[in-house]
Amino acid sequence: MGIVPALSIRENLILKKYRYFPFSHGELLNNKEIEKNAHRAMSDYQITAPSCETPVKLLSGGNIQKVVLARELSENPSLIVAVHPTYGLDIGATEQVRQVLLAQRERGAATLLISEDLEEIMTLSDRILVMFNGEVMGILDAESAEIEEIGLMMAGTRHKGEE
Repeated sequence: MGIVPALSIRENLILKKYRYFPFSHGELLNNKEIEKNAHRAMSDYQITAPSCETPVKLLSGGNIQKVVLARELSENPSLIVAVHPTYGLDIGATEQVRQVLLAQRERGAATLLISEDLEEIMTLSDRILVMFNGEVMGILDAESAEIEEIGLMMAGTRHKGEE
C-alpha cells in the first residue's frame, strides 16, 4: 500500500488500522492516540515535516518513503518484501532505510530484498540469489560473496557450481 497524497502524515500512518483500538472507539476516531502515534513515528523514523498535519504530498521523496516504512513496519511483520527500497533517495535517507531494514532483520523478520544496487545487496543480505532473464545464475552467502562475482552473474554468467 502506498500513500494518499492529500492526507496528512498522521492519517497516512493509520490507513490500515484506523478502525481498530486504540485509534477508534466504535464510530469515533481517537485523535489523541492518532497524534501520539504520528509523533512517535516521526521521531522513530526521523520524518522531517512542520507537523503531523502536513499533507504527505508536500514531503520529500525520502520522507514519504519513511512514512510508508513507519506504517508498514509498525505491526512488526514476520515477512518484508522490499523492492528497490532506497531507489531515488538521498544518502541520509538511504542509510536510514537500510538501518530500519537491518533492525527488522535483528528482530527476526525475514526480508526478501529485490534490488540492482550491489552495495545495498551486500549491506542488507545474508544470502544472495542472482537472476538474469528469469533464470537463477547462482546463490551465494553474502559473507563470502564478492561484488565482481555478483556483477558477472547479474550480466548472465552462471556461478561456478551452478552450471
